Amino acid sequence: MRLAEWRKREGKTQAWLADQLDVSQPYISAIERADNNLVPGKALAEKIFMLSEGAVEPNDFHDMPRWRQLLSAALSLMRRKAA
Repeated sequence: MRLAEWRKREGKTQAWLADQLDVSQPYISAIERADNNLVPGKALAEKIFMLSEGAVEPNDFHDMPRWRQLLSAALSLMRRKAA
């Protein structure tokens, strides 16, 4: 689940989230918008995971659909070669 989606579902503001994570509200905004492919570092991603009780996983900050498509294509190619 995306960070903004979780935050809104919980009825929390960016300012609240920033306070909980000890970062600035503009930084939370930038993460949620993925400005310049901004992805939180490992420590912050872990804090977000814990705060959201696992609802927001570190992989949620990456373009996983693209990676899933690449994986699917690679697996399909391997199956064709094995056949």
